[in-house]
Amino acid sequence: MAKENKEPEDGADGEAEPKKSKKGLSLGGGMVALVGVAYFGATMGTPSLDPVPQYQGPYVLSLTGEESLQVNLAVTEGNKYLVMKLNVEYDCYDPAYFELRNADDEGLHFNALIYDRMLEVAGTKTPEMVSNEASRKALWLELRDALDPICFPIHIGDTNNPYTKDSESGVKPGDSTLLSDLRGRFEDHLLYVDAPAKTLRLDEGESVGYNGVEIDLLVENQDGKSIYVNVSEVNSDYVGELRVGVKGRLRRVLVEKFGLQ
Repeated sequence: MAKENKEPEDGADGEAEPKKSKKGLSLGGGMVALVGVAYFGATMGTPSLDPVPQYQGPYVLSLTGEESLQVNLAVTEGNKYLVMKLNVEYDCYDPAYFELRNADDEGLHFNALIYDRMLEVAGTKTPEMVSNEASRKALWLELRDALDPICFPIHIGDTNNPYTKDSESGVKPGDSTLLSDLRGRFEDHLLYVDAPAKTLRLDEGESVGYNGVEIDLLVENQDGKSIYVNVSEVNSDYVGELRVGVKGRLRRVLVEKFGLQ
């Protein structure tokens, strides 16, 4: 019996349609999977980092309030003095910084330190040393650098007032804190505390031992920058790290009133 020829079923011209490649399908699915994994890794797989706080500003603070400051000059005879009304331009993390740090004593301690330092610096000048524009600019720079550690002293830990202790560790700045030459930002430095071992370390500096009665212990980092620390009230169980540094900086002195009399 003769075999019956069947007509091709695919295509009008009698040619069969090509079969779809299983390899192509497999590759396409793999690419989709890779894209999905990459998206997941970018959005879910990497933990988000908290942004590092940055200084804001500039802001302006009055150093002498409504009154002018009168400073006696260094003269051998007679009486010569400066009359000044000064402001400072500054940057800091929080525009409410001075309000927060002075809340305990209404700024009395801060104002006393500011006036004392201004009198100390200006009181060493003679009339000749402040009689021209160049010498006065030098005086403003000297005052800025002298006032910066008072306006923005070292903070240790979670304090608003720079002269109080960190609430968890009990560490606070030492008696000579205004002489600290670390002027780095608060967010950039760490003090490592191991109370059971009675050691401190600033950044990557050498560990410093203590007995627990020190109120003015010098601690230096790897760059030789120093802070002074009071460890007399340290929590004996505390082990951890504390942020340490300044929370702002003075940019320049702004002269509202200046006279030589």
